[in-house]
Amino acid sequence: MKRAFLFLAVGVVLAVAILISGNADAAPKKIAVIWDTKSDMVNQVVMGFLAKVRTLAPDMEIKQYRQLKDMKEVEQVFRECENIMDGIVVLRSSGAKFLGTVNPKVPCFMGATNDPTELGVMKDLNAPAGKITGVTYFIPYEKRFQIIMSLFPSIKSVGILVEKGHPSGPIEAKGTEEQCKRLGIAYNEVMATDLNSLLEGTKKLIGKVDLIIISNNRLVMDNITNLLPILNQAKTPTFSFADAPVKAGAVAGVAADDVKLGEFLAESVVDVLINGKQISKVPVRTDPDPRISINESMMRSLGLKFPDAILKGAEIVR
Repeated sequence: MKRAFLFLAVGVVLAVAILISGNADAAPKKIAVIWDTKSDMVNQVVMGFLAKVRTLAPDMEIKQYRQLKDMKEVEQVFRECENIMDGIVVLRSSGAKFLGTVNPKVPCFMGATNDPTELGVMKDLNAPAGKITGVTYFIPYEKRFQIIMSLFPSIKSVGILVEKGHPSGPIEAKGTEEQCKRLGIAYNEVMATDLNSLLEGTKKLIGKVDLIIISNNRLVMDNITNLLPILNQAKTPTFSFADAPVKAGAVAGVAADDVKLGEFLAESVVDVLINGKQISKVPVRTDPDPRISINESMMRSLGLKFPDAILKGAEIVR
């Protein structure tokens, strides 16, 4: 009788332990989403991310820390979140670069960022080490220049506008210069520190280059409305490494789909936090089919004619 009672008591204890464990496992996962300053790209990524998370893991608790003042504030919030969150998303190239300098306590995910290998975050996008994975808008420069040369086959010289001090600035300048060297195209750059140096540098390129490339750097992107009237009046074609300038008046561009990348980011977060995958088994994802955008009215005003095959597959802005 005593033995039967003992077995019963042990069974009750085990059942309670299993129930408690099950409830703990079922507790909603909590994740923070952090980024500094304003960015239209981040807004698109976050939109895709939130929509996909609501579908895949509707109980996940998401706390957004939007448009923090600077990276010092990002670091402060990040350290606080390490102690209370199951995972942290840090957005923008500045955020990815920051992740590369820390040893996170919890799984971390990056997005709205340039090439993480160039930023020093990791060595292999297909096999992330440590506790960091995510998505990147990076498109190989050879692919970008395949598109550029199909649109502007006779160009002999290129100028690129980049922001000095921006994490992506050196990456975009280096990638562009390497492709120009490979193709025998003269390379020029404007490394701007403020609006005045950006405008003055741009004016010096007019008449010197056949094509101006607009980088995906904050200073350049924030001043598209100041830049494009100068370039369009001079009949200098512009090609953008983002799609927003094409809508503003650049003649063409190529960019990853930010909403799609946000969805990919959500899938990676769910794979790690909900499905229990190791981060090393969750590659950093890219957009396999980046979008070509063409401003039709600007193409016509510059007297350009692009191949029908590209026009049919491109997003046409009118």
